[in-house]
Amino acid sequence: MPTGIDWGALTSLSERATKSGESPGSIPNMEWDRIRSALADLQQTKDWAEIIRLRELFTGLFARDSAWGIPIMQTLDEAAIEAARKLGNAPVLGHLQGARGHNLHRQGFHEQAIIAFEESAANYQECGDSFGALKSTFMTSLCYRALNDRTKAHAILTDVLRQVEPNDPWRGNPLQVMAWLTQDKGDLPGTEKLLREVLALHEKATNGDILIAGTLADLGEVVGLQGRVSEASGIFQRSLAILDQYQGQYNRQEARTILKYSELLMRQRKFDDALLLLNDADDKASVYGHYYDLMWRIELARLLIFARKGQIRDALLKGQMVLRYRRILGLSGWLLLKQLLQRFFDGTGLPR
Repeated sequence: MPTGIDWGALTSLSERATKSGESPGSIPNMEWDRIRSALADLQQTKDWAEIIRLRELFTGLFARDSAWGIPIMQTLDEAAIEAARKLGNAPVLGHLQGARGHNLHRQGFHEQAIIAFEESAANYQECGDSFGALKSTFMTSLCYRALNDRTKAHAILTDVLRQVEPNDPWRGNPLQVMAWLTQDKGDLPGTEKLLREVLALHEKATNGDILIAGTLADLGEVVGLQGRVSEASGIFQRSLAILDQYQGQYNRQEARTILKYSELLMRQRKFDDALLLLNDADDKASVYGHYYDLMWRIELARLLIFARKGQIRDALLKGQMVLRYRRILGLSGWLLLKQLLQRFFDGTGLPR
C-alpha cells in the first residue's frame, strides 16, 4: 500500500469541494493534482480497494453538478469502476454505475446513461438491494423520455410507482417524471396537480432542497403556461432562492430554473430581460461539464427571441448552435422540429 498519500489533505479537499457556497472552480489546480498523484500511486500498486476509497471521498461532488467538468474526476470515476469490477464488488458497482448514469444523463448522453443504469440495476439485484435496483431502473425512464420513447418511459414509471408506497417521500421522483409526460400530452391542469403532489412529497424528504427547487421550476413553468404570470414569477423566485444557498454547487439546476423563467418573460414579450437571463443560464450550464442537453435548449430560446425581434442573422446562428449541440448528443433535428410544432399547438412550452 502506498505510504505517501496524504488522506487528511484529500479529505479536506473533498469537504471544500462540496461546501455550500464554495465553487469547485475556485480550488487551485495543484489541489486537484493531489488526486491525480494519489490515483497514479494506487494504480501502480494495483490497490483496487484504496482506489474505491479515494473515489468514495468525493461522492458528494459526483452527486452535484460540477464533477464532470473536472478531468481528474472523470479519470477517478473510470478507475474506481474498473477497480470494483476487478474485486467483483457488486454493491459498489451498483452505486458507481448509477452515479455515472446520472452524470451522463445530466449532460444529455441518454443512450450511454441507459447502459450505465441497467448495469447498476443488475449489480444491485445481484447483491439483493431491490430498492437500489428500482432507483436505477427508474432513471432509465428519464432517458427514454429524452429520446422520445414516451411509451417505454410511461411503462417503466407505472411499474416503479406500483412498487412504492403512496406516502414514501421517494415516490416524488417517479411522480415528477410522470408529470412531465402529462405535460407532453398537453394536459397542463393535470400536470400542475401532479407537481403539487410531488412538491408535498419532496418537502417530507431528508435534505430535499434540490428536489424542491427542481419541482418549483417545473411548477413555475406550468403555472405560467396557464396564464398566471405573477404566481409563476414568485414560484421561480422561490426555486432560485433555494439554489442560491448552494451557489457554485448546482449550476446546472440553477440554469434550468433560469431558462424556464426566461421563457415566461419571452411569452410576455420582455425579450431583452429574457436574453439577460439566458446569458446567465448559459454561463452556469457551460462552466462545468458542458451540459449540452441544457445548452441546446438555451440556444433554442435565444433563436426564438431573435426571430421575434427580427434579428434573422442572429436567429440563424443560434439555430446552427442548436443543431450542433444536438449532433454532439446524437439527437435528431427532425425530431426537434416535430416537437416544436406539437408543443406550440398544445401550448405546453418549448421541447424538453
